[in-house]
Amino acid sequence: MKELKSNYKKYWKDIRQRLKEFEKVTHPNMFYELCFCLTTPQSNAKKCNEAVCLLAGKDLLNSKVHLQEMHQILQPRTRFFRNKSRYILLMKRDYESIKCIVAGKNISPEEIREELVLRVKGMGMKESSHFLRNIGFKNLAILDRHILRNLVKYKVIPELPGSLNKKNYLEIEKKFQSFAKKVKIPMDELDLLFWAAETGEVFK
Repeated sequence: MKELKSNYKKYWKDIRQRLKEFEKVTHPNMFYELCFCLTTPQSNAKKCNEAVCLLAGKDLLNSKVHLQEMHQILQPRTRFFRNKSRYILLMKRDYESIKCIVAGKNISPEEIREELVLRVKGMGMKESSHFLRNIGFKNLAILDRHILRNLVKYKVIPELPGSLNKKNYLEIEKKFQSFAKKVKIPMDELDLLFWAAETGEVFK
């Protein structure tokens, strides 16, 4: 816990600044955050962000970008580039309805996440949580490998799960939320703190 508190003291200003930036994300940047979260599974986040910046440079949202062009951009920067290229183009086709889901007034963040998992090909619980956090939603766990490793490290869970279905995702999320309350660091800040402690920077 001393290490955790020490790292928090070191990074908390940058973490809170980044979360404020997430709260200000609007269209069309929201579209590119979706692209980013679709590219990240089992891939390097920095490389994925680089790919998305290139897609934004081609004005993917408003312009026609052929599948082959997508492959050329994604192949050097993310795994499973063929599937992810297809997922992004499918998401683009349905983007207006996705915006409506995210803007829903009488729907909880957890319900929005459920809708995204159902609606967006290639988005599971982790990717949907990641996207929603990156556009300002709170208290949704992004259970990727670095989070899970840290939850094991701090004895929140006994071991890395072999796989994550919806049931155990939600169970671990509750444990993560309880741990965040115990250490008095909001879960959204803890996520960025774990990343910063491993990499030396606050990213997304």
